[in-house]
Amino acid sequence: MFMKDNPHLIDEIEEAISILKSIKLNAQKLSQEEKQNLFELIQKDIERRNKQRRFRIYLTASAVACVALLLILLQPLFSSKNEITQENLLVTVDSSSVNHKDIQLVLANNKTITFEKDADIKYDKKGEITANAGAEQIKVSKTVVEETTLNTLIVPKGKRSSLTLADGSKVWINSGSTLKFPTTFDANKREIWVNGEIYIEVEKNKDQPFYVNTDRMEINVVGTQFNVTAYDEDTDYSVVLVEGCVDVSVDEEKARLQPSQMLSVSKDQISVKKINVNNYISWKEGYLQFTSEPLSNILKRLSRYYDTPIDYDENIAQLKCNGKLVLFDNLEDVMKTIYNTIPIEYSQKTDRIFVQKR
Repeated sequence: MFMKDNPHLIDEIEEAISILKSIKLNAQKLSQEEKQNLFELIQKDIERRNKQRRFRIYLTASAVACVALLLILLQPLFSSKNEITQENLLVTVDSSSVNHKDIQLVLANNKTITFEKDADIKYDKKGEITANAGAEQIKVSKTVVEETTLNTLIVPKGKRSSLTLADGSKVWINSGSTLKFPTTFDANKREIWVNGEIYIEVEKNKDQPFYVNTDRMEINVVGTQFNVTAYDEDTDYSVVLVEGCVDVSVDEEKARLQPSQMLSVSKDQISVKKINVNNYISWKEGYLQFTSEPLSNILKRLSRYYDTPIDYDENIAQLKCNGKLVLFDNLEDVMKTIYNTIPIEYSQKTDRIFVQKR
């Protein structure tokens, strides 16, 4: 193995054998003085080759040592790129220092972590936080505060986020939404508060019921998956049940939902109907699916998703749309798809989109 890894040594041995063969053939013809001179030349050549080989080994060892030292010196830089500590991310909540276009996680001690990109945030059972946003990973130790103090996750228009709660329940938070939740849950009850739209998969625990609260609704859950739309700026609220069972309280009225049912609250009118659930939860997968959906509703959802105001003529507001709309990175691509599907035209001026009948 050593000889295979040292091609220079193999060459030298083969050359030495060739010289020895030549010496054997010609030894009979040389005088004693010539033999002595030849011997001295061979010895000098061997010493020269040994020096060259030692020099090559020295250079190789030096190069390896330099690379190892370079990696050791650069390691903190690589680490800091992938993992950011609590100290250099936490800032005091202050409207003048926080970019409100970023996702904000306001901790129970009134410190804020901000994310420029969509974030996946996880709380473990001890209340410690791990967050991934793009290539960055953030770890924050448990905040020393009362257990009942709430954290706030603010997801502005144009951004999305996901959150794993301390009990293992997972929440997807849509654009323009705010979610309040405790670091760890009370032993007898789990409770969160929503303004906006979320999709949630609740970890089953019959001994610790789960409640989702909005401005007008309280949803009592044992273990299930459902979507809640409850923006303060809208007059219509809804709960869409994917699986399991939930009890929804609206003011003094109560209703129990079964899978593939939607409860709607509109102008103090409450209704329950059978629906295609994917029309209401597809946003978390990066597309919108709809059946006979008014164009005005679609444009409102796109406006939130891309954080771009969209104005439209009232005479196209009730145009009914069917199909699937992939939410590209570029709103322009989405508008082209709509333009090729229904009779509208659009223009963009100063970060606003204007839509009218074609």
